[in-house]
Amino acid sequence: MMGTTGRSVYGLCVHGLDEVEELPPADVLRPGSPSVFVRQTTAEAPPLVRTDLDGGVRVLADGRTLAVDRRRGTATFHGPPLAPDVLAHPYLAPVATIFNRWAGRETFHSGAFVHAGRAWAVLGPRTAGKSSLLTALAARDVPVVADDILVVDGTDVYAGPRCIDLRQPVPGAALPTRTARAGDRLRVGLPPIAARTPLGGWLFLGWGPTPAMTRVTGPDLLARLAGCRSWHHLPTDPTALLSLAALPAWDLARPRDWTALGPTLRLVAETLTAARAVAVSR
Repeated sequence: MMGTTGRSVYGLCVHGLDEVEELPPADVLRPGSPSVFVRQTTAEAPPLVRTDLDGGVRVLADGRTLAVDRRRGTATFHGPPLAPDVLAHPYLAPVATIFNRWAGRETFHSGAFVHAGRAWAVLGPRTAGKSSLLTALAARDVPVVADDILVVDGTDVYAGPRCIDLRQPVPGAALPTRTARAGDRLRVGLPPIAARTPLGGWLFLGWGPTPAMTRVTGPDLLARLAGCRSWHHLPTDPTALLSLAALPAWDLARPRDWTALGPTLRLVAETLTAARAVAVSR
């Protein structure tokens, strides 16, 4: 790891991507944060090995192979070379999930934004519109914590890369963009944010005829969070998941219509503000 100063993302000190502007300097992290050296090679990939407590090898969706080694602190991508900014997002996501799970943290396929000093997780399948919703919030000066992977450490969440990648522009979101991923995405830059933010609760995205929020509680919420966790086979602290399931959560439905975006965001702000006021009064 000589010759690199490190960058900060997902609670990790990442080496090998110092030139990527979407990753803040590593000095914003607490001392002792897990470190990983990210590298890539065209050499033949090692045999597949299930990721365990020491390392593993897995094939990614695009056919590349990722080999991770906990003891050496390395993550090696085997395959055609990728641009550093593409390595940072989205290819750093599987690296972040593995190394953070090894560090005893929970990870979810989720974005998050900040409201009233708390981070609110946004979960849903790939077609649920997480990135477009977060972009609309960013255009309204709402801080975005992460777009793709949410790392939870106790009651805090860590910031992801300072960008969102979109398949298509979000109407009304007057934010500077540039092409990314060989012209396949529009990349929206995000301003700096604190490395850690307290977690406020959960929003599960869905589609419906009108904007609506329905409270999710009890065993239903616990089951959903358990199902959304990354790398289920790695050890976890059951009490940590119970603590996360004690936070407020809603199903957020909205129409597949850009004109409903404004009313949807107002509903979210009003609901979270009311919930926060109730929590503070208790």
